[in-house]
Amino acid sequence: MPTKTKAFGRALKKIRLKKKLTQEDLSLEAQLARVYISELEYGKKTPSIETVFKLSRALNIKCSKLMDLTEEELIR
Repeated sequence: MPTKTKAFGRALKKIRLKKKLTQEDLSLEAQLARVYISELEYGKKTPSIETVFKLSRALNIKCSKLMDLTEEELIR
């Protein structure tokens, strides 16, 4: 079972790829560093609630959807 941080990263990456965005695209839209996006996707960093909102806005999804997908990754 993955950690919550790793599950969030996997969910984030799946959504980003589904939206056909690069890490660079997402970083620009969310006003976050590309390296930080990479660290989130690999489960090396834990996002703050502010970051979760920025990412959700940039991906044009609700925060709750991002959390639902994170929960799904937890049980995989």
